[in-house]
Amino acid sequence: MKKILCALCAFLLLSGCAARKNAAEVQFFAMDTVMTVTVYGKQAEEAARAVQAEINRLDRLWSRTRADSDVSRINDHAGDGSQVAISPDTAELLTAALEIMEESGGAFNPMLAPVMDAWGFTKEERRVPGRDELDELLKLTQDPPQVVCGKQFENASACLPLEGQKLDLGGIAKGLATAIGARAAQSYEIDGLLLDLGGNLYTQGRKPDGSDWRVGVKDPQNTGKLLCTFLLDGRTCATSGGYERYFEENGVTYHHIIDPTDGYPADSDLLSVTVVGDPALADAWSTAFFVLGSERALELWRGADSPVGEADLILVTEEGHVYVTEGLEKGFDFRGEENGYTYEIVSR
Repeated sequence: MKKILCALCAFLLLSGCAARKNAAEVQFFAMDTVMTVTVYGKQAEEAARAVQAEINRLDRLWSRTRADSDVSRINDHAGDGSQVAISPDTAELLTAALEIMEESGGAFNPMLAPVMDAWGFTKEERRVPGRDELDELLKLTQDPPQVVCGKQFENASACLPLEGQKLDLGGIAKGLATAIGARAAQSYEIDGLLLDLGGNLYTQGRKPDGSDWRVGVKDPQNTGKLLCTFLLDGRTCATSGGYERYFEENGVTYHHIIDPTDGYPADSDLLSVTVVGDPALADAWSTAFFVLGSERALELWRGADSPVGEADLILVTEEGHVYVTEGLEKGFDFRGEENGYTYEIVSR
Protein backbone atom coordinates (compact mmCIF):
# COMPACT_ATOMS: atom_id res chain seq x y z
CA MET A 1 0.00 0.00 0.00
CA LYS A 2 1.29 3.44 -0.88
CA LYS A 3 2.22 5.80 1.91
CA ILE A 4 -0.78 8.01 2.41
CA LEU A 5 0.48 10.71 4.77
CA CYS A 6 0.04 14.10 3.18
CA ALA A 7 3.61 15.00 4.05
CA LEU A 8 4.84 12.28 1.73
CA CYS A 9 2.79 13.25 -1.33
CA ALA A 10 4.71 14.30 -4.42
CA PHE A 11 3.23 17.79 -4.32
CA LEU A 12 2.22 20.43 -1.83
CA LEU A 13 -0.72 22.69 -2.62
CA LEU A 14 0.16 26.29 -1.89
CA SER A 15 -3.25 27.81 -1.36
CA GLY A 16 -4.62 28.14 2.15
CA CYS A 17 -7.61 26.05 3.27
CA ALA A 18 -10.41 27.85 5.03
CA ALA A 19 -14.12 27.20 5.28
CA ARG A 20 -16.04 29.53 2.98
CA LYS A 21 -19.41 29.84 1.34
CA ASN A 22 -19.93 27.96 -1.93
CA ALA A 23 -17.06 25.58 -1.22
CA ALA A 24 -16.90 21.85 -0.65
CA GLU A 25 -14.19 19.32 0.05
CA VAL A 26 -14.42 15.54 0.24
CA GLN A 27 -11.61 13.20 1.20
CA PHE A 28 -11.77 9.46 0.66
CA PHE A 29 -9.66 6.37 0.02
CA ALA A 30 -9.59 4.88 -3.47
CA MET A 31 -7.03 3.31 -5.83
CA ASP A 32 -4.83 2.49 -2.85
CA THR A 33 -4.37 6.12 -1.80
CA VAL A 34 -6.04 9.11 -0.15
CA MET A 35 -7.86 11.41 -2.57
CA THR A 36 -9.16 14.93 -2.02
CA VAL A 37 -11.68 16.79 -4.17
CA THR A 38 -12.05 20.53 -3.57
CA VAL A 39 -14.67 22.55 -5.43
CA TYR A 40 -15.70 26.20 -5.38
CA GLY A 41 -18.93 27.54 -6.83
CA LYS A 42 -22.70 27.52 -6.56
CA GLN A 43 -22.98 23.74 -6.92
CA ALA A 44 -19.73 22.87 -5.20
CA GLU A 45 -21.07 20.12 -2.98
CA GLU A 46 -22.99 18.39 -5.77
CA ALA A 47 -19.92 18.50 -8.02
CA ALA A 48 -17.59 17.15 -5.33
CA ARG A 49 -19.86 14.19 -4.64
CA ALA A 50 -20.22 13.48 -8.34
CA VAL A 51 -16.44 13.34 -8.75
CA GLN A 52 -16.13 11.04 -5.75
CA ALA A 53 -18.81 8.71 -7.13
CA GLU A 54 -17.06 8.49 -10.51
CA ILE A 55 -13.67 7.71 -8.99
CA ASN A 56 -15.16 5.04 -6.73
CA ARG A 57 -16.87 3.52 -9.77
CA LEU A 58 -13.58 3.42 -11.67
CA ASP A 59 -11.80 1.90 -8.69
CA ARG A 60 -14.30 -0.96 -8.73
CA LEU A 61 -13.47 -1.54 -12.40
CA TRP A 62 -9.69 -1.23 -12.23
CA SER A 63 -8.58 -2.55 -8.84
CA ARG A 64 -6.42 -5.68 -9.04
CA THR A 65 -7.43 -6.59 -5.48
CA ARG A 66 -11.19 -6.68 -6.14
CA ALA A 67 -12.28 -10.12 -7.33
CA ASP A 68 -15.09 -8.71 -9.49
CA SER A 69 -13.13 -5.91 -11.21
CA ASP A 70 -12.48 -5.92 -14.94
CA VAL A 71 -8.74 -6.25 -14.29
CA SER A 72 -9.15 -9.23 -11.95
CA ARG A 73 -11.43 -11.00 -14.39
CA ILE A 74 -8.90 -10.53 -17.19
CA ASN A 75 -6.14 -11.90 -14.92
CA ASP A 76 -8.26 -14.88 -13.87
CA HIS A 77 -8.49 -16.02 -17.49
CA ALA A 78 -4.83 -15.50 -18.42
CA GLY A 79 -3.70 -18.10 -20.89
CA ASP A 80 -7.03 -19.86 -21.44
CA GLY A 81 -7.92 -18.01 -24.65
CA SER A 82 -10.98 -16.27 -23.22
CA GLN A 83 -11.92 -12.81 -24.42
CA VAL A 84 -13.20 -11.16 -21.23
CA ALA A 85 -15.88 -8.49 -21.65
CA ILE A 86 -14.79 -5.15 -20.18
CA SER A 87 -16.34 -1.70 -19.81
CA PRO A 88 -15.60 1.14 -22.26
CA ASP A 89 -13.66 2.93 -19.50
CA THR A 90 -11.43 -0.09 -18.94
CA ALA A 91 -10.92 -0.47 -22.69
CA GLU A 92 -9.88 3.18 -22.94
CA LEU A 93 -7.46 2.84 -20.01
CA LEU A 94 -5.94 -0.39 -21.28
CA THR A 95 -5.56 1.00 -24.80
CA ALA A 96 -3.77 4.08 -23.45
CA ALA A 97 -1.49 1.90 -21.32
CA LEU A 98 -0.51 -0.25 -24.30
CA GLU A 99 0.15 2.80 -26.47
CA ILE A 100 2.48 4.27 -23.85
CA MET A 101 4.15 0.88 -23.44
CA GLU A 102 4.97 0.90 -27.15
CA GLU A 103 5.94 4.57 -27.36
CA SER A 104 8.26 4.31 -24.35
CA GLY A 105 9.97 1.19 -25.66
CA GLY A 106 8.57 -0.77 -22.73
CA ALA A 107 9.82 1.60 -20.02
CA PHE A 108 6.21 1.77 -18.89
CA ASN A 109 4.83 -1.75 -18.68
CA PRO A 110 1.38 -2.62 -17.25
CA MET A 111 2.37 -6.30 -17.24
CA LEU A 112 4.93 -5.99 -14.41
CA ALA A 113 2.57 -7.23 -11.67
CA PRO A 114 4.30 -10.63 -11.24
CA VAL A 115 7.65 -8.87 -10.79
CA MET A 116 6.21 -6.32 -8.37
CA ASP A 117 4.64 -9.15 -6.39
CA ALA A 118 8.00 -10.91 -6.20
CA TRP A 119 9.58 -7.80 -4.68
CA GLY A 120 6.68 -7.55 -2.23
CA PHE A 121 5.75 -3.97 -3.13
CA THR A 122 2.11 -4.91 -3.71
CA LYS A 123 1.78 -7.02 -0.55
CA GLU A 124 4.01 -5.04 1.81
CA GLU A 125 6.19 -8.13 2.32
CA ARG A 126 9.45 -6.74 0.96
CA ARG A 127 12.22 -9.05 -0.25
CA VAL A 128 14.97 -9.16 -2.87
CA PRO A 129 14.12 -11.87 -5.43
CA GLY A 130 16.88 -13.88 -7.06
CA ARG A 131 18.09 -13.40 -10.62
CA ASP A 132 16.70 -16.73 -11.83
CA GLU A 133 13.28 -15.97 -10.33
CA LEU A 134 13.15 -12.58 -12.00
CA ASP A 135 14.23 -13.98 -15.36
CA GLU A 136 11.31 -16.43 -15.29
CA LEU A 137 8.82 -13.74 -14.27
CA LEU A 138 10.06 -11.31 -16.91
CA LYS A 139 8.99 -13.81 -19.57
CA LEU A 140 5.40 -13.03 -18.53
CA THR A 141 5.78 -9.30 -19.14
CA GLN A 142 6.66 -9.23 -22.84
CA ASP A 143 3.35 -10.29 -24.43
CA PRO A 144 0.72 -7.56 -23.94
CA PRO A 145 -3.03 -8.15 -23.70
CA GLN A 146 -5.08 -8.45 -26.85
CA VAL A 147 -7.84 -5.83 -26.83
CA VAL A 148 -10.86 -5.80 -29.12
CA CYS A 149 -13.32 -2.91 -29.14
CA GLY A 150 -15.67 -0.92 -31.32
CA LYS A 151 -16.11 2.82 -31.68
CA GLN A 152 -15.69 4.78 -28.46
CA PHE A 153 -14.42 1.56 -26.82
CA GLU A 154 -17.85 -0.10 -26.84
CA ASN A 155 -18.38 -3.88 -26.94
CA ALA A 156 -14.84 -4.29 -25.68
CA SER A 157 -13.00 -7.38 -24.52
CA ALA A 158 -9.45 -8.30 -23.53
CA CYS A 159 -7.35 -11.45 -23.32
CA LEU A 160 -4.01 -12.22 -21.69
CA PRO A 161 -2.17 -14.70 -23.91
CA LEU A 162 0.03 -16.45 -21.31
CA GLU A 163 -0.86 -18.38 -18.18
CA GLY A 164 0.49 -16.65 -15.09
CA GLN A 165 0.34 -13.16 -16.57
CA LYS A 166 -1.12 -10.39 -14.43
CA LEU A 167 -2.28 -7.00 -15.58
CA ASP A 168 -1.95 -4.01 -13.23
CA LEU A 169 -3.12 -0.60 -14.43
CA GLY A 170 -2.27 1.24 -11.22
CA GLY A 171 0.53 3.15 -12.93
CA ILE A 172 -1.91 4.94 -15.22
CA ALA A 173 -5.33 4.60 -13.53
CA LYS A 174 -5.19 7.82 -11.53
CA GLY A 175 -4.43 9.73 -14.72
CA LEU A 176 -7.56 8.69 -16.60
CA ALA A 177 -9.57 8.87 -13.37
CA THR A 178 -8.54 12.53 -13.14
CA ALA A 179 -9.84 13.23 -16.63
CA ILE A 180 -13.13 11.40 -16.05
CA GLY A 181 -13.59 13.00 -12.63
CA ALA A 182 -13.00 16.46 -14.07
CA ARG A 183 -15.61 15.82 -16.75
CA ALA A 184 -18.11 14.87 -14.05
CA ALA A 185 -17.52 18.18 -12.29
CA GLN A 186 -18.11 20.16 -15.48
CA SER A 187 -21.77 19.14 -15.43
CA TYR A 188 -22.27 21.52 -12.49
CA GLU A 189 -22.04 25.25 -11.97
CA ILE A 190 -18.60 25.71 -10.42
CA ASP A 191 -15.85 28.34 -10.43
CA GLY A 192 -12.80 26.32 -9.42
CA LEU A 193 -11.76 22.71 -9.01
CA LEU A 194 -8.76 20.96 -7.46
CA LEU A 195 -8.34 17.21 -7.68
CA ASP A 196 -5.57 15.63 -5.61
CA LEU A 197 -5.63 11.95 -6.48
CA GLY A 198 -2.81 10.56 -4.42
CA GLY A 199 -0.37 13.27 -5.52
CA ASN A 200 -1.72 13.64 -9.05
CA LEU A 201 -2.98 17.21 -9.15
CA TYR A 202 -5.45 18.75 -11.56
CA THR A 203 -6.82 22.30 -11.47
CA GLN A 204 -9.65 24.03 -13.28
CA GLY A 205 -10.69 27.67 -13.05
CA ARG A 206 -9.19 29.80 -10.31
CA LYS A 207 -8.93 29.95 -6.55
CA PRO A 208 -11.67 31.87 -4.67
CA ASP A 209 -9.52 35.00 -4.49
CA GLY A 210 -9.16 34.99 -8.29
CA SER A 211 -5.50 33.98 -8.30
CA ASP A 212 -3.91 31.12 -10.22
CA TRP A 213 -3.22 27.74 -8.70
CA ARG A 214 0.43 27.33 -7.62
CA VAL A 215 1.96 24.02 -6.60
CA GLY A 216 5.35 22.95 -5.36
CA VAL A 217 7.55 19.95 -6.10
CA LYS A 218 9.33 18.47 -3.11
CA ASP A 219 13.07 18.00 -2.85
CA PRO A 220 13.44 14.22 -3.43
CA GLN A 221 16.38 14.13 -1.01
CA ASN A 222 14.63 16.16 1.68
CA THR A 223 10.87 15.89 1.33
CA GLY A 224 10.31 18.43 4.09
CA LYS A 225 11.44 21.18 1.71
CA LEU A 226 10.30 22.46 -1.65
CA LEU A 227 12.56 22.29 -4.66
CA CYS A 228 10.47 24.66 -6.77
CA THR A 229 6.98 26.02 -7.35
CA PHE A 230 5.10 26.73 -10.56
CA LEU A 231 1.67 27.67 -11.88
CA LEU A 232 -0.66 24.80 -12.68
CA ASP A 233 -2.83 26.09 -15.49
CA GLY A 234 -5.67 23.66 -16.06
CA ARG A 235 -3.43 20.65 -16.55
CA THR A 236 -2.43 17.65 -14.45
CA CYS A 237 0.93 17.19 -12.79
CA ALA A 238 2.27 13.84 -11.62
CA THR A 239 5.60 12.96 -10.02
CA SER A 240 7.51 9.68 -9.83
CA GLY A 241 10.51 9.15 -7.58
CA GLY A 242 12.33 6.35 -5.85
CA TYR A 243 11.83 8.05 -2.49
CA GLU A 244 8.09 7.33 -2.54
CA ARG A 245 8.20 3.59 -1.69
CA TYR A 246 11.36 1.70 -0.82
CA PHE A 247 13.02 -0.66 1.63
CA GLU A 248 16.56 -1.42 2.74
CA GLU A 249 18.24 -4.81 2.98
CA ASN A 250 21.89 -5.45 3.87
CA GLY A 251 22.64 -1.75 3.52
CA VAL A 252 21.17 -1.48 0.00
CA THR A 253 18.10 0.62 -0.79
CA TYR A 254 15.54 -0.80 -3.24
CA HIS A 255 12.76 1.44 -4.57
CA HIS A 256 9.49 0.49 -6.24
CA ILE A 257 10.00 1.80 -9.78
CA ILE A 258 11.05 -1.33 -11.64
CA ASP A 259 13.03 -1.36 -14.88
CA PRO A 260 11.14 -3.78 -17.15
CA THR A 261 14.37 -4.83 -18.89
CA ASP A 262 15.93 -6.56 -15.87
CA GLY A 263 13.28 -6.59 -13.13
CA TYR A 264 15.37 -4.54 -10.71
CA PRO A 265 14.67 -1.01 -9.41
CA ALA A 266 15.43 1.50 -12.18
CA ASP A 267 18.97 2.84 -12.03
CA SER A 268 18.85 5.93 -14.24
CA ASP A 269 20.41 9.29 -13.43
CA LEU A 270 17.12 10.65 -12.04
CA LEU A 271 15.83 11.22 -8.52
CA SER A 272 12.38 12.38 -9.57
CA VAL A 273 10.33 13.20 -12.65
CA THR A 274 7.37 15.56 -12.83
CA VAL A 275 5.17 15.61 -15.92
CA VAL A 276 2.66 18.43 -16.42
CA GLY A 277 0.11 17.86 -19.14
CA ASP A 278 -2.80 15.70 -20.21
CA PRO A 279 -4.17 13.68 -17.25
CA ALA A 280 -4.08 10.34 -19.07
CA LEU A 281 -0.42 10.85 -20.05
CA ALA A 282 1.20 12.49 -17.03
CA ASP A 283 0.91 9.58 -14.60
CA ALA A 284 2.36 6.86 -16.83
CA TRP A 285 5.01 8.99 -18.53
CA SER A 286 6.46 10.19 -15.22
CA THR A 287 7.26 6.53 -14.53
CA ALA A 288 8.57 5.86 -18.05
CA PHE A 289 10.87 8.89 -18.02
CA PHE A 290 12.22 7.92 -14.60
CA VAL A 291 13.25 4.55 -16.04
CA LEU A 292 14.67 6.05 -19.25
CA GLY A 293 16.79 8.78 -17.64
CA SER A 294 17.15 12.48 -18.36
CA GLU A 295 18.88 12.30 -21.76
CA ARG A 296 16.30 9.98 -23.33
CA ALA A 297 13.40 11.80 -21.62
CA LEU A 298 14.43 15.14 -23.12
CA GLU A 299 15.08 13.51 -26.49
CA LEU A 300 11.52 12.15 -26.58
CA TRP A 301 10.09 15.46 -25.32
CA ARG A 302 11.91 17.38 -28.06
CA GLY A 303 10.88 14.98 -30.82
CA ALA A 304 8.77 16.23 -33.70
CA ASP A 305 6.17 13.61 -32.81
CA SER A 306 6.62 13.78 -29.06
CA PRO A 307 4.48 11.12 -27.34
CA VAL A 308 3.71 13.56 -24.53
CA GLY A 309 2.49 16.31 -26.87
CA GLU A 310 2.70 19.74 -25.26
CA ALA A 311 3.46 18.38 -21.79
CA ASP A 312 6.21 19.91 -19.67
CA LEU A 313 8.81 18.20 -17.51
CA ILE A 314 10.80 18.78 -14.35
CA LEU A 315 13.70 16.31 -14.17
CA VAL A 316 15.82 16.14 -11.01
CA THR A 317 19.14 14.35 -11.49
CA GLU A 318 21.35 12.55 -8.98
CA GLU A 319 24.01 15.20 -9.58
CA GLY A 320 21.67 17.90 -8.30
CA HIS A 321 20.78 19.44 -11.65
CA VAL A 322 17.16 20.25 -12.50
CA TYR A 323 15.89 20.42 -16.07
CA VAL A 324 12.71 22.51 -16.48
CA THR A 325 11.03 22.66 -19.87
CA GLU A 326 10.09 26.01 -21.35
CA GLY A 327 6.33 25.84 -20.85
CA LEU A 328 6.80 26.17 -17.09
CA GLU A 329 9.20 29.12 -17.20
CA LYS A 330 6.55 31.77 -16.65
CA GLY A 331 5.81 31.81 -12.94
CA PHE A 332 8.54 29.27 -12.11
CA ASP A 333 10.19 29.82 -8.72
CA PHE A 334 13.33 27.79 -7.93
CA ARG A 335 14.10 27.16 -4.26
CA GLY A 336 16.78 24.49 -4.41
CA GLU A 337 19.93 26.60 -4.26
CA GLU A 338 20.34 26.23 -0.51
CA ASN A 339 20.44 22.45 -0.91
CA GLY A 340 23.02 22.57 -3.69
CA TYR A 341 20.73 22.23 -6.73
CA THR A 342 21.14 24.11 -9.99
CA TYR A 343 18.58 24.40 -12.75
CA GLU A 344 18.18 25.33 -16.38
CA ILE A 345 15.23 26.02 -18.69
CA VAL A 346 15.35 23.75 -21.73
CA SER A 347 13.53 24.31 -25.01
CA ARG A 348 12.57 22.36 -28.07
